[in-house]
This record gives sequence, C-alpha cells and structure tokens, in this order.
Amino acid sequence: MKHFKLFDLIIAITIALTQLGFAMPCESAILHNLINKSDSVKTKSKETLTIPEGTRLMVKLDKPISTAKDGKGSVVTAVLDIDLVVESKVIAPKGSKVYGKVIESRGGKVLGGQKLIVQFTDVMINNQLTPILTDPIGVETGAGKTVKKVGAGALIGSAFGGSKGAGKGALIAGGLSLLSARGNHIQIPAGTIAEIPLLAPVTINNPQ
Repeated sequence: MKHFKLFDLIIAITIALTQLGFAMPCESAILHNLINKSDSVKTKSKETLTIPEGTRLMVKLDKPISTAKDGKGSVVTAVLDIDLVVESKVIAPKGSKVYGKVIESRGGKVLGGQKLIVQFTDVMINNQLTPILTDPIGVETGAGKTVKKVGAGALIGSAFGGSKGAGKGALIAGGLSLLSARGNHIQIPAGTIAEIPLLAPVTINNPQ
C-alpha cells in the first residue's frame, strides 16, 4: 500500500515539475502525452455550437391537428424534413423528432373565426430533447371562408381534396389544404410541412 502511495506521489511531483518546465528523463515524453491527452479531453468536453436565432426549421407533421380534437396544450409531434445544418455540421439529421404544443384552438358551428396555432418547443439532438423556441404558426378563418396564415413561418400542404368527415370542399390557403369538417372545425393534415424560424439561439454541447 505504501508503495502505491509513494508511486502516486512521484507521479504527482513529476507532472508538476513537467508543467513548470523541468525535463524529466525517460518518463518525460510519456507524461507529456498524458497531459496533452488530458487537455484534449477537457477541450472536447467544453466544445459547444450555437444554432443562431432566425435559423429556419423544416418540420413535417406526424398526424393531423384539428380544432375538433386538439385543444390548447395538446402535444404536437413532427419530424425534421431536412437535415439541420450549422457551420457545415449536421446537428440533427432528417427524421429527428420535433415536439410542440397547441397554443390556441378555436372551432365552432359558424364558419369564420376558427383559429389553430401551434408552437414547437423541443427537438431531438444527440438522443436528447433540446428545448427550442420557435415562432408560433397556424391558420385562422374569416368571413366568406377566407383563410390566412398566422405567424412568420410558412405552411406547405401535402394533402388536398378532403378526407372522411370533411365538409363540402377544402379551404385552400397558400397551398395548405384546410379541411372544413363537421361543426365547422379546421384541420391541418398530417404530412403538412412547416418552415419556422427560431426566436432565440440554441447552444449545443459536444455536437457530434
């Protein structure tokens, strides 16, 4: 036991002398390598990368969102439709999970005044949920069956022509198919792509 303590003391003194510039025979090169590797590990552990504010995410909805069944606070799930790339690094590949919530859901018996707005709050990066803050995005209806987009992002529809339970005709706004279902509720179909900007930067530790 004493031998191990003595050996540890010698190693500690040797490292200290090496860092002060004293050359130590034989073990010097080995100890220098150990010190360099230790410094490299420390540097790597502190490596970070920031996703800038304004970066636009392209996400595809996993399932439809409707004012008929998705109230305020309902969870929204999606996936990245293209790789999230920052400084030539793929931070999150296409298909990574993205989560959000409904922040406003209003449907009714009279067509006009319906509103459905969502906001994305987390993205899966390095097998961990990373909080994000995106611009809210959604749609609202007005008089005369007019439809307009809400938020600074873009919605790109991939479903047209209605579905089971849809009323007569589909409301079309900027390529997005809004289904006017029974009870005059509106729906954003599954497969719809949302292009949304980040409202705040996101710092990633040890990006792969």
